[in-house]
Amino acid sequence: MTSKKRIVIAEDHTILREGLRAILDDYPEFEVIGEAADGLEAIRLCANLAPDLLLLDFSMPRMNGVDAIADIKKQCPRTRILMLTVHDSVEYLSLAFRAGADGYALKDARQEELLRAIRTVLRGEKYIPDAVAGEYAALGLTVDGSKEDGEAASTLTKREKVVLKMVAEGYSNKEIASLLYISPKTVDNHRTNIMGKLDLHTPQALTFYAIHIGLIEVERGQASPR
Repeated sequence: MTSKKRIVIAEDHTILREGLRAILDDYPEFEVIGEAADGLEAIRLCANLAPDLLLLDFSMPRMNGVDAIADIKKQCPRTRILMLTVHDSVEYLSLAFRAGADGYALKDARQEELLRAIRTVLRGEKYIPDAVAGEYAALGLTVDGSKEDGEAASTLTKREKVVLKMVAEGYSNKEIASLLYISPKTVDNHRTNIMGKLDLHTPQALTFYAIHIGLIEVERGQASPR
């Protein structure tokens, strides 16, 4: 007989938390063993209960989901984390995976998709919702910070990384040139080289890539830099 998968739900909205529990209670393969209303409580419960899976809300009081992941993974490295969010944004998705999430599910998803996300993550696989998977892949990003990203970034010179960071922060070529004491033409050459090395050809793609590899940070509660 297969043992039940033990699950903790961390969600600050009581109705949503109770709804998730009601869904999971209908499936004998799952057992909800704890509920949390903020990130600090999620950390405490995972440390005490060591669940197989944590359903973790992105935005919560006291400590949000992204900030809680590092502590949870440190104390419970075998606990899989499925991030729950309303943000169907590649930037938020990249932020969640960089923090250490194992999956990313949208709160407005159908029940069947939520169950698919849970089962996928419990199998040890990454999960990305269909709503953003295509765009994420098109930008050349991976869900696990794989060596492909590192190898691509390693081909950039120090100056190119500086320029990429400034592009991602929203600076124009003229502003970058002024700040770095180089000509706009030189900045344009750097941008051309960067796009060629990374095979990314729009400012948006460069921005998402810079966020994904940790070159810049996205502030909590914001969807875009600068």
